[in-house]
Amino acid sequence: MTTTTDFRTPATAFTDAVRAEASKLWSLPATWLVLGGTLALTIVLSIAFGTSANIGPDQTVNILDYGVTAVTWTQCGFFLLGVIASTSEYIGGQIRTTLIAIPDRITWRLAATVALVPITFAAALLIVATSITTILLTTGVPIAEADLDVAARIIPSAAGYLTLMAVLSSALGLLIRKAIPAAAILLVYLLILSPLLQGQNWYFLPDIASYTLWFASVPDTAPPAIASWAVVLAWTLGLLIPSIIIANRRDT
Repeated sequence: MTTTTDFRTPATAFTDAVRAEASKLWSLPATWLVLGGTLALTIVLSIAFGTSANIGPDQTVNILDYGVTAVTWTQCGFFLLGVIASTSEYIGGQIRTTLIAIPDRITWRLAATVALVPITFAAALLIVATSITTILLTTGVPIAEADLDVAARIIPSAAGYLTLMAVLSSALGLLIRKAIPAAAILLVYLLILSPLLQGQNWYFLPDIASYTLWFASVPDTAPPAIASWAVVLAWTLGLLIPSIIIANRRDT
């Protein structure tokens, strides 16, 4: 009988697992359909908001707020991306192949999370920057007249938030293991419940807290940025950690 020994170090094995998970995510057609659709919808909504904003070239008040308004709706795409990233494992028995390749479930879930982050962050940077640029072009406000320092805060902050929400939704998808119920829960919250709660100053909710991070105008009642980041991160870890623990205890 011939046996094989894995001489890889834990770090090398984890790196290989991240590469494998990234390759799977890149190869999913749904990944690019969701991201492409999110980008297209962001442009369409930004044009609609820009043409109805009645902002002239000499009027830059809140122009960056208009710039990210579309993202408050199209962030749904990043939640869907996270759900797809985790629930795709349970379509066609892919989970069995994955566990053969990466028997340690904790390593598998950590690797899948790490693989999701750079893809999501890069896509989020592009979409947020495109949203702002589209608003500037639609309203006729020159880029030089926008507050570039504020834009430099808004774009990475929004991208960071969207990335964490993709991780959160991936954890929820892993807990439920079915794409439609997980997506339905998230979309009902984002499209129905959250808009109803906007005026309540419920900054303990992740999306409402995040608006203080990636809008140019921040209400006086808003918490400091560090508190808002703490809320977003707490929600993310609050779902991610249990999802990894439960996944580790399941049979498949």
